Amino acid sequence: MADLRFNDKNNQKKEISVFASGIVATSDTMDDILFTLPEASLVTSAYVVVLTASGVLTSALDIKVGATIVADEVAVDATGVQAGTQGMAYFPTGGIVTVTAGAVAPDTAGSIKVIVEYIETKLSEGTYTD
Repeated sequence: MADLRFNDKNNQKKEISVFASGIVATSDTMDDILFTLPEASLVTSAYVVVLTASGVLTSALDIKVGATIVADEVAVDATGVQAGTQGMAYFPTGGIVTVTAGAVAPDTAGSIKVIVEYIETKLSEGTYTD
C-alpha cells in the first residue's frame, strides 16, 4: 500500500473560500460578472441576500460559473436569504461567475448581495492534518 499523505499537499488542510458581492441592483436584463473563480475549485453553495425585493411576483435570478448554473431560480421577490435550487460542481479551470435574470425577470426595484462558497482544492493553508 502506498502512503500518499504527503504527496501533492494531500495532508495539508484546505480552507473554505467565500465571495460576497457589494450591493447589486436587479433588472430584467441582468447578466452581471461578479468575480473569477480560481482553477480547481469546488463550488459548495451560492445564495442571494435580498435587501430590497423586486416588485415582480415570483421573480428570480440564476448564479452561474461559465454556463453552469450553481444556484437556479433564486427568488428575489421577498427580502431575506434565498438559495434556489443548489448545484454543487467542480470547475477544473475555474471560470467567470455571473448573476443573470431567471425565468421571471426582476424589475429595477431590487437590491441584492451574492454569496458564493467554494473550496480551492490546490490552495493549502499551511498546516497538516497529521
